[in-house]
Amino acid sequence: MVTREVLNEERVYYNYEGKMPPVEMDPDPAVPPPDQAHPKYLTDTTLRDGAQDSRFPFFPNEDRIRYVELLHDLDNDSGIIYAIETFIYHKRDVWVLEKLLEKGFKYPRITTWIRANPKDVKELHNISQGRITETGMLASSSDHHIFDKLGYHSKTEAIDKYLKPILTACEYGITPRIHLEDTTRADIFGWVIPFIRTVLKETEGRAKFRVCDTIGWGVPDVYASLPHGIPKLISTLYKETGAEFEFHGHNDFGVATANSIAAWRFGCRKVNVAFGGLGERTGNTSLEQMLASYIRLYGDPGFNLQVLPEMKSLIEKLVPIAANSPVIGDVFTTQAGIHQAGVARQEEAKGGLIYLAYDPAVVGRSTAERTVVGAMSGSEGIVAILNSEAEKRGLEMRVTTTSRVVKEIYDSVQEAYNGHYDESSERWLDYRTSFFTPDEVWQMAAKSLGLEGA
Repeated sequence: MVTREVLNEERVYYNYEGKMPPVEMDPDPAVPPPDQAHPKYLTDTTLRDGAQDSRFPFFPNEDRIRYVELLHDLDNDSGIIYAIETFIYHKRDVWVLEKLLEKGFKYPRITTWIRANPKDVKELHNISQGRITETGMLASSSDHHIFDKLGYHSKTEAIDKYLKPILTACEYGITPRIHLEDTTRADIFGWVIPFIRTVLKETEGRAKFRVCDTIGWGVPDVYASLPHGIPKLISTLYKETGAEFEFHGHNDFGVATANSIAAWRFGCRKVNVAFGGLGERTGNTSLEQMLASYIRLYGDPGFNLQVLPEMKSLIEKLVPIAANSPVIGDVFTTQAGIHQAGVARQEEAKGGLIYLAYDPAVVGRSTAERTVVGAMSGSEGIVAILNSEAEKRGLEMRVTTTSRVVKEIYDSVQEAYNGHYDESSERWLDYRTSFFTPDEVWQMAAKSLGLEGA
């Protein structure tokens, strides 16, 4: 007999008629719980939510396996990259799952994602033969989903429906990880908290919960009100239930990483991520950004960040990654003259790096290109390219910012971007719009110095 918690059977909607949702502020800030568990963990959804990225036609089987191998290498036996989830619905999914289980990795642990029905739980048990000990399952939590999407007649009915697969999982020795879909639009005190309490009681505390910011409405501000304010949402759920929580963020407003950090700080044990921020619409919280955040907040547990370039290459075969993506993008390149000057001088600077957040070698990018020549470049960038090109050619020639050839190239570059002014149309015409390649810069120098063919 299920003990009934008091529910608010009235519907609670957040309907802003398609406009951007406003954020309400409370007079008092959220306060982190004093007893939250450490260490914090990351869980990976690249093979599940990441693969649902609208640019992804198909995630090949072998690439999925290789991704998990690299994730294992990235974790480097720290145990911080705690788990990865995958589907079980097609023959290819079952084959991939079997191969992953054969790897015998302690971390990341192999978990799954299933629909919230007892049939899927039984199928998972039959497929894994007891080797899968945790699975995610959906439990839509907002009234937008309970009534408008799923068509339930009451919030009580939703709880009854969700409990069946949850309890079935426990019967088969599988820990249910309940994904509270759309929590940032849910009735927190009227349904979410009573539901969590009910599940904890019925599963004798075994169940875990994933708080999902499904459409990215979450706000990291400590004063932001429920249900949008992530600090207040997480701290309230933790205080009222004591459950183990994980946060799953989406990046619709560009704050998935900030929300995930806030979730860690205000009571979540885990944060769910995808490589390169892959996922529905604007994507999920980025794995690599949260790795960097973990190191900055809690110290480096021994991550092998040197595998990040190979992970990027694997994913880029399937879907493009923005060149300016933090950590994994082409973020060690500079064009502006003042930045090029700083980069050129920082190797000898007593105070360390000037215009780089950290050494590229930290993330396996020791040979990263640091300079391109464009309209905003100064002589420092030209010097860097010429000296590098001369070294590649075995020449002892070295130039400085005072070298005549550098000034000539700088003037030629700017003339190319200027084009010419047509007085009849009052417009600039025939101007260059692309970067100068290192070879082009070298050829200009070679012509000036009589080194053609070098």
